[in-house]
Amino acid sequence: MFFEFDDFDVRERFYTVEERVQKLKHLLKKKPSEYADKFQDLCTRAYVFHDSALDGQVLSHEDIQQAFTAQFRPMVFRSRVMQEIQNHQKLFHAFCHSKGNTRSENQVYQSNTIEYEEVIRMHHELYEKVGRKNLGQFRKIIPLHGTYFHDLLAPTQIKSRLRALCSQTKDSEFRAQHPINQAAMFHFEFMQIFPFSEGSGKIGRIFMNGFLKQGGYDSVIIHSSERQRYYEALRDGKESLREFILDNMESGLDSQFKLVESVQ
Repeated sequence: MFFEFDDFDVRERFYTVEERVQKLKHLLKKKPSEYADKFQDLCTRAYVFHDSALDGQVLSHEDIQQAFTAQFRPMVFRSRVMQEIQNHQKLFHAFCHSKGNTRSENQVYQSNTIEYEEVIRMHHELYEKVGRKNLGQFRKIIPLHGTYFHDLLAPTQIKSRLRALCSQTKDSEFRAQHPINQAAMFHFEFMQIFPFSEGSGKIGRIFMNGFLKQGGYDSVIIHSSERQRYYEALRDGKESLREFILDNMESGLDSQFKLVESVQ
């Protein structure tokens, strides 16, 4: 599981994005100390809002506000939605903001590996207290929905293919790949497997962002308006997905710079 070659333009984009990420971090350090936490909270809220929309889950800004501030009553019907938002936020934060072994800390950088059991556990945590059945169980059918455009793996092949994919993250060839390559490759393969009837997209994108964060990049927020292009990239192949990820990393940085520079 690797890209056989990287053309010059792609490598140049890798370095340009990395330089901009470092500039953004430097800019944040110049702001009032409390602003960094506020900025991170805003980014996490945006991530959960848009990431949910990619899978057809329409949330309002009020939903996000209530879930992030825990301002909801347990007996209200939409509390299940609130609980899922909270789970999503906690999972994203734990996996994408607690990763060590980044390239900035280790000149002989190799990414962390992903365990098969970790995928199962993540599905449990995403739907904890939400009232979902079959937590951690693989889908038994190919869902007949129009959410994604690509062909999904047959249910009988999910377990073996998922084990193989997780095992490949331990291969030295994969671990030596550039973090953006790793993110694109793993996410593409994971979404072809699509192990769970619900939550596969959210889990797959958290793993994708995990590789980016380990590599010293910021998490990529795929805007809900990019939903169509995202589906097409998953259908068209790893190279298309990599280009899509880079496009969204660049546009996300544009927005983040505007936000940070507006603060005095």
